Amino acid sequence: MQAFEAVITRDGSVHHVPWGSHLDVIERCGIPENNSMLRQNYWEYDLQAPFVGGYNGLQARGVETPPEGVVRAAERLAERLRQWHSGRALKTIPEEWGDMVEHVYQVMGSRTPKYLNGRGGVYFRDCVEEVREGRVARLLGTARVGRLSGTASVGGMWGRARVDEMTDTSRIDMLYEAASVGRMLGHSEVQMMCQSSVVEEMRDSARVLIMHGASRVLALHDTALAARGCDGVVSTPFRKVRKRPLLNAHERWKKVVVVKEGASVFA
Repeated sequence: MQAFEAVITRDGSVHHVPWGSHLDVIERCGIPENNSMLRQNYWEYDLQAPFVGGYNGLQARGVETPPEGVVRAAERLAERLRQWHSGRALKTIPEEWGDMVEHVYQVMGSRTPKYLNGRGGVYFRDCVEEVREGRVARLLGTARVGRLSGTASVGGMWGRARVDEMTDTSRIDMLYEAASVGRMLGHSEVQMMCQSSVVEEMRDSARVLIMHGASRVLALHDTALAARGCDGVVSTPFRKVRKRPLLNAHERWKKVVVVKEGASVFA
């Protein structure tokens, strides 16, 4: 089984550490510094579950007998992880355990439920006509959104996930692998593209802020722009673009290049 890290406080509260460091969850949850005599680290009890060879992370720091509440919470967590690993009780996965949801998808493949973890917003292979507001944490597998509009946002897209159209001020943080976007309109924005991801068409004032790793935009129109991460070149077909204010808008942008209407941009 894959290990997942958590911070368990002395009262038995469990705080997961997804896609980040312990300092992230400590700051977000306001976990106090551990000032006990058996101080194994700065912040409460850093456990790794399931536990292989004992309470991994504690004995290594000289803590042989963690508080009973911590032990019970760790055992409950380990049991829940065993259930999730085996495909049971999947709808009980808390919203912050998005990496566990991704792991379930990797293990179960096409047998994964179409939609898991409603509060966390993780879609797998379902099709949603439109998302107008709120945040979808992950789009995975063959998940598809017809239209991302309003103030809606997506944290990341993997596999062959796709958004057919983005408009208004909608946003996608990260595009990976074969993830794709059809059209970007309005003031929609993709913050980063990498690993062969694709945006087919950009119009109006749409933006792609950073492109890496063989990602590509197939057609730029109007005042839309796409910036490469390798050299900081910002491409736009807008001939009247004010270059200096544009470069001041992002610290990684170094040069503005005016391209032909409908031109492609490759990372």
